[in-house]
Amino acid sequence: MDYKIVMPVLSDTMDKGKLIKWRVKEGDIVHKGDVIAEVESDKAIMEVQTFKDGVVKKLLVKEGEEVPVKTPIAIIETEVEAKEEPKKEPKSQPKKPKEKPPQPTQKPKEETKEAAPAVPPIIQELLTTPITSIGGKASPAAKKKAAEAGIDIEALQTEGLLPKPAHLKDVEQEILKRYFTPKALQLLKDYRIDPYSFELTHKIDEEEVQAYILEHDIPQPFPLSSNRKAVIANVQNSAKKPVYFVYETFDIRPYENIKLTSLLIKTIADVMQRHPLTRAKLQGDNYLIYPNSNISVAVAKGDDLYMVVCKKAQAKSLEQIDEWVGGLKNRTYTPEELSGSTFGISNLGMFGITRFSAMINKQDCGIAAFGKLEQNRIKVTFTFDHRILNGVDAAKFVTDLKNSFKEQSDV
Repeated sequence: MDYKIVMPVLSDTMDKGKLIKWRVKEGDIVHKGDVIAEVESDKAIMEVQTFKDGVVKKLLVKEGEEVPVKTPIAIIETEVEAKEEPKKEPKSQPKKPKEKPPQPTQKPKEETKEAAPAVPPIIQELLTTPITSIGGKASPAAKKKAAEAGIDIEALQTEGLLPKPAHLKDVEQEILKRYFTPKALQLLKDYRIDPYSFELTHKIDEEEVQAYILEHDIPQPFPLSSNRKAVIANVQNSAKKPVYFVYETFDIRPYENIKLTSLLIKTIADVMQRHPLTRAKLQGDNYLIYPNSNISVAVAKGDDLYMVVCKKAQAKSLEQIDEWVGGLKNRTYTPEELSGSTFGISNLGMFGITRFSAMINKQDCGIAAFGKLEQNRIKVTFTFDHRILNGVDAAKFVTDLKNSFKEQSDV
C-alpha cells in the first residue's frame, strides 16, 4: 500500500517549500520516526519524518526544487518490508548476501550522479554554512548573510531594530545602513538604483548618489495616479475620433466681478439650445440629443486634470454659474459631476497662452479652447467630432456664438 509524504506547512505564511536534502534513497527501508528529508520554509530548515514503516518507492522531488505545500514529495510502500525481512532471518546462508553487493554499490553510484547536479550552488553553500552559530529568529538565508557581514541578529531584534523573524531583505537593509546615509538611501529608493552599483568601502551620502545620478543620466520614475491613467485613456480614445478644427477670434467684454470662464459657460450654454447637435451623443445608429446644455469644464488641481460638468447651465443665472466656478478647486468631485456632458470648455488664457487646441472629452461632440484675452479679443480653437457635427453644423454654431459674444460687447 502506498503512503504519500507531502511538503509540510511549517509556518502560517508558508505557501511553498524547498527540498534541501534527501536523507534516503529509493529502495531504502524506513521505520516510523525516521528522518527522510530536510526542507526549507521562508523561516527555517526543518526535518521531515515518516510516520509509517515501509520501503522508499519513489522520490518525487529533486534536491533544490521548490514545490507548493501539501504536494507529495515521496511515496513509501508499506507492505514491502514484511516480504524483505524474512530473507534476512536464515543464518545458514552466509554466501547469499555476497551475491547482492553489486546491486547496492551500483545503485548509489547511479543515484549520486543524478542527485548531485540537482543541488544548486546556493543551496550547497547554505548546507555548509553553520546557521546555528547565528542567534536570533531568522531565515537561513538571512543568517548566512548576517554571518558574512558580522551582524548580530539577536541583539538587533532585542533592540527592536530587526523584525522577528528576520528575512534576507531585512539583513540586507541593515547592511546598507552601514554604508549609506538615510537621505542617500532615500535617493536610491526614489531612483530605483541598485546599492551595489557603488563600492561599499565608505559611508556614502546623498551628494555622492546625486553625482552618480547626474553622471549616468538616470531618470526618476513617477507612478501614474488614477487620474493620470484616466486622462491618458480619454486622450487615447479621443485620438481615434475623426475630428477637425475651426479657428476664430471673438470679441468679448468681461463683466465686472464675474470670472471669464463663467461668462463663457453661460453664453455657450444658451447658444447650444439653438443647435441640437451640440447637445448630442452618438450611440450606435442613433443620436441621443439631450434637452439641457451640460458643459464639461477643464479644471487643474495640482498635477491632476478633471473635466467637471456644469449641468443644466442654460437654466442657471450668470451669478449662479460664477459661484459654481469659484468653488471648483476647493472640493472633491463625485462621479456624477464628472459625467453627462455633451460639449466642453478649456481655458488657458490665465497662463498667457494665445491659442491652443484641446482634446474632446469622452463622448462629447466637441470642445472650445480659449486663449488669452487681449484688448477684449480672444482666439478660440474648436475641435469637433465629424461623426456628430459636419462642417456646416459647426460653422453655424461658431458663427452664432461669435455674434452672441459681440452683442454682449456692444451693450
